[in-house]
Amino acid sequence: MTARAVLDLVAMIAGAYVVFVSVYFVTCWTVIWLNRRNPEKKLQDRVESAERIRADRRQSVRSLVSIAAMFGLGQWTYYDLGWGWRADHLGLIGTALSAIASLVIFDAWFYWLHRLIHTPPLYATIHRWHHITVTPEVWSNNSDLLIDNFFLQSYWLVAHFIIPVAPLVLLAHKIYDQISAVLGHSGHEYAGLFAWPPSPLIAVTHHDQHHRFGRCNYGTHFVIWDRLMGTLHPTHDEELRRNLRR
Repeated sequence: MTARAVLDLVAMIAGAYVVFVSVYFVTCWTVIWLNRRNPEKKLQDRVESAERIRADRRQSVRSLVSIAAMFGLGQWTYYDLGWGWRADHLGLIGTALSAIASLVIFDAWFYWLHRLIHTPPLYATIHRWHHITVTPEVWSNNSDLLIDNFFLQSYWLVAHFIIPVAPLVLLAHKIYDQISAVLGHSGHEYAGLFAWPPSPLIAVTHHDQHHRFGRCNYGTHFVIWDRLMGTLHPTHDEELRRNLRR
């Protein structure tokens, strides 16, 4: 590997980290501001301790390093090594379809691996840290162990080998994932009528129930896999309708 290639790799990882951590903090502070203005939308009466929130924030900042490393390495192999499906001539329609495909594929990736790491003994060693926070709060979104990230976030490392998708489209998808996941950990229901059951779109209630009840509600963008596989919590639709009426 040449010195130029090493510098390119470092620059891509560092650039991804700056983007992700910036989006993390801006989104978290924005959602906190929204939460304070909309207390009636809060889903749980319980509140996490200040100590736990600080621990989640510290771990999230560390966790985003590993996510940026996987994303940056994936982009580097595409640009510098020329590996993966090329997306240079997709056109407007092809680019739009690739963005939709990325959303659908990542949701399936997340669902099945998320469900896997909830099985013993993987849960105790990989995913339990994230669930110490029973009442989701914005800072807990990326509060995961390194090995947890390898399971759930490694899609960004291999995405170019799965589908032809432009690097900027993949970056936009990751930013969307970051923002929507922070909202999913906001503890306040903001989905609106877009998520009214049986909509395929995820609402905040979906992930809030996942933290409360554990082995249910594994999806990240859509509820499709949870419905198909019977892992949607039995009270999900009723509770979501009630929360959306607030």
